[in-house]
Formats: sequence, structure tokens, C-alpha cells
Amino acid sequence: MATLKNIIPILMLFFPVATYSQKDVWTVPPEKAAKVNPLEIKPKNLTVGKNIFSRNCVACHGAKADGQGLIQSASFLTDTFQKQTDGAIFHKMVTGRNKMPPFGSVLKDDEVWSVINYLRVLVNPSVLPPPKDIRIELAASEETHSLTAFLTTADSVRVPLGEVDVHYYIKRDFGLMRFGEISNYTSEKGKVTVSFPDGIIGDDQGNVTVLARIENDFLYKNNESAVVLRWGSLLVTEDAKFNERTLWGSRSKSPVWLLILANGILAGVWGVILYILYNLFRIKKAGKIFIK
Repeated sequence: MATLKNIIPILMLFFPVATYSQKDVWTVPPEKAAKVNPLEIKPKNLTVGKNIFSRNCVACHGAKADGQGLIQSASFLTDTFQKQTDGAIFHKMVTGRNKMPPFGSVLKDDEVWSVINYLRVLVNPSVLPPPKDIRIELAASEETHSLTAFLTTADSVRVPLGEVDVHYYIKRDFGLMRFGEISNYTSEKGKVTVSFPDGIIGDDQGNVTVLARIENDFLYKNNESAVVLRWGSLLVTEDAKFNERTLWGSRSKSPVWLLILANGILAGVWGVILYILYNLFRIKKAGKIFIK
């Protein structure tokens, strides 16, 4: 019995977070829980909600909103969470608690409501129609160094599509660099224009590849359009310095003293190993003579 009494406090030390989370219930005042979401579930505010979720919530709650982020947190996909009212979720997001920061000072009310709508659609995507095909055309203005994306339906009618979020990227060696605003919505004519950033380094001729993408939209399928522009700074390499022997160079460009040192150490190590093997051979040979 004494042993059991000693074990229980030790187990409590290993599982403090679990025991705390089970007992600590987050109670929302009734008047706050009764608050009604003023936003309808529409593609535009869903896109806003997803962008905010990706920027502020993924680290803890995971990309799939299942709570499996860097810091394991509540899952937004469970019945327990989804049965809460929009007002209750809004109150928790705005006020925060413990490790959950208060987003009331960071996000506008409509942005919080948009995130809540997005979390609802994650569990019940049937409230939206199936995504449709889309067509993107990119036009560049040499005078203003700006790019305009023109979005239409993919059919022969080509109806302009408004309120679609377009993401702009510059293709780099190791990925894509995004530019423009966080959200770039098309007008009623299906157009949206952004300025090309200064100081972008291109290839040896100044060429850069620019992408306009529709991604993670709830109404249209992912699509993209690319264009190559000579708007970047020239890539300049100093061949003389590149061919110099340096500490960070490849083996053929390493300093001579470093090569001698490294090979000398290897030679010394192998010399000791061979010397030990030679002496073991002599000991074995001497043992045979003694036995005879």
C-alpha cells in the first residue's frame, strides 16, 4: 500500500496536462454563446477564413484542424467542438485562455466569423456546390511593372468571375516567393492587378517566372497561369572568386593546407590500425612457436 501511495504522485507529475485538460471546462456565458454569426457561408468569406486559419491557427491545431500541430491542441473536427454555437466559438477565439492567445486584438469580428464558417465547412463540405473549372490569363504592363490576372469560366462563354482570391508567386530555385496582398480579389470584371516588387534577382538576363494561382478556393478548382518577364536584376557571378580555394569550397577547391591536414590524419589513423594488426600477427606467430 505504501508503494502505491508513492507511485500515484509520480504519475501525476508525468500527466499534469492531461489531468488539467480533463477537469478544466471552458464555460462560455449564455449571452455570449447566443451571439449569432452575421456572415453567410459563402466562398469569399470561407477563403478569408482559410487564409487566417493557415496564418494563425495551423501551428497549434494542425493543417487539418485535427489538433495535431506543433503544440497539440483541441481538434475542431470532433462532435464536441462542432456542437458548440458560433457565439461560443467566437467568444473563445476573441478572449483566449492559457496557451490559446486572445485574437480579439488581432482580428476583426468579421474575420473571426469567417474562420468559424471555414471550420464548419471542413466537417460539412456538402453545403457548397462542387468546384468548377476556371481559366486564368496574365497580362503584364512594362510601364508600371504590374501584372493583371483575368479570370473567366472555362467554357466558350467565358463569363468574368468576381470575388476570387488570386495568389501571385515568383518562381525561385528552392520554391515560390509570394508577393502582392494577402488576398487579391478580382473585380466584377474578373480582373485584379498587383505591382511587381523591386529588387528581385533574375537569371543572367534578368528573366523571372511569375505565377498567378487559384488555390484552396471553395468554388473553383485549383489552376494557374505563368509568364516569363525580364523584370529582375541581372544575376552576376564573380568567376575569379568562385574558383578560389576557400574553406566553404568543394573538395577540389579546398585550401591545400586543409587537404594535407585531413589526409595526414587519415594516414595516421590507418597507420596505427596497420601497426596494431602487424603486432597481432607477430604475437600469433610467436605463440605457435612457443606451443611447438
